Amino acid sequence: MSNQIHLLDRDGNPCVVNVEDLIAIKPTSDGPEFYTKDNMYFYPTTLEELLILFKDLGFERLDRTNIVNMNHVKAFDPKARKVYFEQPWTSDSKFATVSEANVNKVQHLAKEEGTSYQTKSILRPSLFWKK
Repeated sequence: MSNQIHLLDRDGNPCVVNVEDLIAIKPTSDGPEFYTKDNMYFYPTTLEELLILFKDLGFERLDRTNIVNMNHVKAFDPKARKVYFEQPWTSDSKFATVSEANVNKVQHLAKEEGTSYQTKSILRPSLFWKK
């Protein structure tokens, strides 16, 4: 089985390249360039580029400072606007922040707080029935 690396081509499209096909890796100010006999690829260095590479694997941008693997998100705290990777979460739990604009992507993970419904009758029977 060959080792593969996820890279972007010259046009910014995601590609999978066999490591055995690489002939050179050259450092540049924009990050390393990966060369095969026929093409040049680059490793994503920004969140936008990483999202291009990982979006099909379940990653979403939830805030300007992160992209999150949604396959691992277990809970959303709407008050703190944080997603957690375990349920229930604690103060030591790993989390990622969620911008207000992206709350709709995780709102379905918010756990409803226990609501108690009154079962007592609001209407008194004496208003409808005569004894």
